[in-house]
This record gives sequence, structure tokens and C-alpha cells, in this order.
Amino acid sequence: MTGQLKYLTDPGLDRPAMVVGWRGDAGMTGERVIKLINQIFKMKPLAEIEPVGFFQLSGVEVASDLAKLPDSSFSYSKEAQLIAFISDTPAYEVHQFLEQVLDLAAKHKVSHMIIIGALPVMASHNTPSTLMANLSTPLLRDWLSGEGVKADMDYISPPGQKPAIGTYLTWEARQRGVEAVSLWSPVPFYLAPLTDETGAARILSFLRHKLALPVNTQEAEDTARRQREKIARLRASEPEVEKSLSMLESNLSLTEYEAGALAASVRQALS
Repeated sequence: MTGQLKYLTDPGLDRPAMVVGWRGDAGMTGERVIKLINQIFKMKPLAEIEPVGFFQLSGVEVASDLAKLPDSSFSYSKEAQLIAFISDTPAYEVHQFLEQVLDLAAKHKVSHMIIIGALPVMASHNTPSTLMANLSTPLLRDWLSGEGVKADMDYISPPGQKPAIGTYLTWEARQRGVEAVSLWSPVPFYLAPLTDETGAARILSFLRHKLALPVNTQEAEDTARRQREKIARLRASEPEVEKSLSMLESNLSLTEYEAGALAASVRQALS
């Protein structure tokens, strides 16, 4: 038996957009963007998916002597005509889990679904990068035009690997006739276990433009700038960090040892 989609209210939204994020992705990107959205719009609880049957509930994470159970929750803003969904990645019955997400999207006649994803890359945070996307329908290419998004990713995963949860949801959305964009932000590998503030701010800016959200991104951009300044100070004080970042910015690869040392230095500087 699996958990059910539990509605908490029916706010009467008018073809809202929906933004989806997953905890634990590279740079905590999806979780950070959803947190920013919830703060900016003072989102209210809309619905939740009960965790039973979708997650491993034994051996749950414990923080400050409190058990941290998997959580899958929807929130909404009537002012912004927006639904946000944040969840841990289901371990079991993934198809049924995603069907419940799409059931809610269908109930509220969601106009566009933006699924946030991230992937670690061997690159510097100073190297310009491009958001990438796969689409539930080719018709969305025109909708994305002018945003500098590389929209030619496909659904193929490496042999023996399951598709990423965002890709899976995009594919399921296509079957249900929901217009969905799985948006991927490249994350420098040394920021992958941390929070990539620049990536989160960039996606927030993308959402503001494409969904016409009444949002001021200045605070997110300031947080991203402060993170970059911390790394710049680290770079100025640590010759090995300077060397490694310069190599990345020259499109040179790092050894496993060099990559590990850089990641450790950045983690310590940002903690």
C-alpha cells in the first residue's frame, strides 16, 4: 500500500504554473529555488503526498534528536498563480508517485510545469555555462526561445542507469498532455554537495522572465555574489586553489587528488 495525495485546501487557482524541486540534487539547486519561492511569495500549504510505500522509512535521518521523515509537499500563491512542489526522491513505486504529482497538476489545469534539476560539471564557477532542458513537447522550443537555454537534451540515460527523476517526470507529463520543461543547471563539482547560490539565482531569474512572476531577485543575487566573494578570497590566499581554478578556466582537467583538495578547501571556506 502506498501513500495518497492529500489535499489541504482548494484555493481556486486559474491555470497556475508549477515549479518542482528535488532535495539532494547537485548544489541543492531545486531545494534552494523552492525555498526562495516560498519565502518571496509567502506560499501556503496546498497538498502533500503521504510517504508510505514510496520511501525507505527505517533508518531515517536524525537531526537535533528529531527524526527527519521524507516529505513531499505542495504550496501555492494565488497572487502569483503559482504552485511549488518539493520532495525527496522516491525510492519505490516511482511511476505511481509521479502520477500523483500529475494528478494535482491536472486538477489545477497547470499551464507549464518547470522541473528543476542540476548536474555536477568539471568547471569553474567563473566559466559561463548554459541552462539545458528536455521538453515534454517540441512545441515548447518556441516558448523557451530567447532565454539562452540549450533545449536539445533527450530522455536517454546511460546503459544500466535509471533516468533522473526530473527526466522521468517530464516523460510522464508528455503522456498526460502536460507541458513540462526539465531544466538543468550545471553545478561546479566542488559546489555539488553545498548550495550553488549562483545557479539558484539564475533559475529564479529564468522563472521571473518566463512565468512573469512578480519577484525581485536582488536578495538571491546578493547571496550569490557573497558566495563568489568568499571563493575569491580563498583563491587569493591559497595558491593550490588558484592553480586548480585557473586550470579549470583553461579547460584543463584536474587529477582526482587535485579535485578532492579543491572541493575540501571550498567546503571549509563556505562552511
